[in-house]
Amino acid sequence: MDSTMERSSNIIDLPNEVLVDILFRLAVKHVHQLQTVSKLWLRTISSPHFRRLYNMKSLNRPRARVVQVSDYKHSPSGMEMISRTISISTMDLAVDNSEIQKNFSFEDIIAPEHSFFIFSNLIIFNHKVCNPTTKEIINLPISSYPSVSFDVSYFPSNNTYKIVHLYGTKTGPNYNFNYGGSAVEFRFETLTLRDGGPIPCSWQSLAHQEWFSYKVHSTCVNNVIYWLVGRADRMENHIISMEIENEEFLSSVGCPKDPYYEEFPIIENGELADLNGKLCLAYQSEELSRIDLYVLKDHKKQEWVKEHIINLSGMGSLFKIMGYVPLNGNNGEIMIDGGKQPLLYNIEENRFRKLARSKMNIHIGLYFDRCFNLGSTRLTFQQRQ
Repeated sequence: MDSTMERSSNIIDLPNEVLVDILFRLAVKHVHQLQTVSKLWLRTISSPHFRRLYNMKSLNRPRARVVQVSDYKHSPSGMEMISRTISISTMDLAVDNSEIQKNFSFEDIIAPEHSFFIFSNLIIFNHKVCNPTTKEIINLPISSYPSVSFDVSYFPSNNTYKIVHLYGTKTGPNYNFNYGGSAVEFRFETLTLRDGGPIPCSWQSLAHQEWFSYKVHSTCVNNVIYWLVGRADRMENHIISMEIENEEFLSSVGCPKDPYYEEFPIIENGELADLNGKLCLAYQSEELSRIDLYVLKDHKKQEWVKEHIINLSGMGSLFKIMGYVPLNGNNGEIMIDGGKQPLLYNIEENRFRKLARSKMNIHIGLYFDRCFNLGSTRLTFQQRQ
């Protein structure tokens, strides 16, 4: 027997537990490629049990997802943007100055609502959802209301995503720039994405409503979505939240009191983040060159504790807290989006670690390898290699 054929046969005949252990150690793109080796491997990799276990193990090895927007094209008058190029890349967080590994890019036709929302493994823009891992781009149901934001929660136990759409109820007000206006009505609707599809044909409206002037920021922590919102008529800001699985809203929480930041509008420096499974409110001060990190210790008592101060002296401004990267033991790093220069801040050692620098502004966030497919139907976007 040919030695090559013998080795191939030996690989295919691996015991299932050995095969699964090997697959758990591979990047998801290689796992997808190995589905074509044999029918047994296809059944193993495509089984819901394997996919759930693989996705849960990947939570211990986060990487960085990098999104770059470039090549804006304008109408003949030059007054309106009509398209742009979105490039999707990844970075290894375990390596200093890791290079940006480009995955793919595509041209996006800009609709009237041209903002996009980046989550750990999904990108939502123009009522489309992109799964960068599989290069799928699929239409979401069109909502008839003015969009304010989309937020996403992932459930490893059944390998599903739930999208929450925050929207305004009237077509007149500009909900995204109502900083000086009176409170207006906001509502919520949800959509569940299951591994393999299909995409639901409509959103599920929730009866709950909220009244505020503007939304500042939002994040998801332990399958609870938090929205930092403000009321201009009362000069106050607070946090509303919803448990995603049961779609139940929790009591609102006031922001931590800080003598310095009370003198400045929170819309300029406040943001929410998941800090190792805890809700974090980050206040950034350009004047003091620092970011103060408050952690919510008790939701019912509205108890906040200032746990960290990140010194930004000599590093510029406009930094965003993007999440928490676990390391060995209780140590960890905070991912910071610094525009062209993403950073990791080691909490215990109080030092920065630089990631690869980009020539243009980028959007960066945590990314986890996940076996998940949106469905079999893909949009025909112009991809660029």
